[in-house]
Amino acid sequence: MKFLFNKLAFYGLLIGGVYACSVPEREDPFVGLAAARWDVGKSANFLLSDDRFTNLELEIVYMEGYKPTDYLMDSMVEFLQEITRKPGGIEIIEKEIPAEGKEYYSTQDIGDLEDRYRERYNEGNTVSVFFLVVDGSFMPDEEGFFTIGAAYRNTSMVLFGKRIFENSGGFGRPSRGTLETTTALHELGHLLGLVNVGSEMVTPHEDQGKEYHCDDDSCLMYWAVETDNVLQFTPQTIPELDENCRNDLRANGGR
Repeated sequence: MKFLFNKLAFYGLLIGGVYACSVPEREDPFVGLAAARWDVGKSANFLLSDDRFTNLELEIVYMEGYKPTDYLMDSMVEFLQEITRKPGGIEIIEKEIPAEGKEYYSTQDIGDLEDRYRERYNEGNTVSVFFLVVDGSFMPDEEGFFTIGAAYRNTSMVLFGKRIFENSGGFGRPSRGTLETTTALHELGHLLGLVNVGSEMVTPHEDQGKEYHCDDDSCLMYWAVETDNVLQFTPQTIPELDENCRNDLRANGGR
């Protein structure tokens, strides 16, 4: 995929001389703040392929006391190296921010936090992902059902650290590293366009009862992974992408 930026010049013979006038180059619509305000999945090809961006960076911003485990960070890089084409490499940038001390965060709260703390945006040959970890829970949570993570813009995702701490470790529960990594990779999958939100399906496999998720209950992109239901089938291991999801990523520029 090539993006061409045209510079137009025209010349006119005016009274007594020749004047050259030009139209300034158009701004690149795929870099900067504006390019980070699209819907989930709309940057899937940019994240997967090397057609436009050859480097990828993860800006991980976490509230005090909720720093992600090294296992999560290493796993995210390994996951992206396996399925994306980024010859320039994949880099993690970490930053701690003050804890807000809020019990619940609404969608608006999360967006406001990104606006306040995000520093990295697509620039040059680098595509950037913003990964936020907060110290509370998601506002729409209901008793008996809660959200652990969410992808909410084309290059933005969030984990709810309080939920992860409360539901990891101990008998019959996944380790903290396993739970947060499973959830983070699932949300990253949505940013990569899975399932059917930016990476077109090669073979139909979207769950008819849970849109935007895989119908294979052993796949990383199964709907339960981003909710408390993940506790029922991810005791100590992280699910992998099934072949249908992998084929979708390959067809959209990935490996």
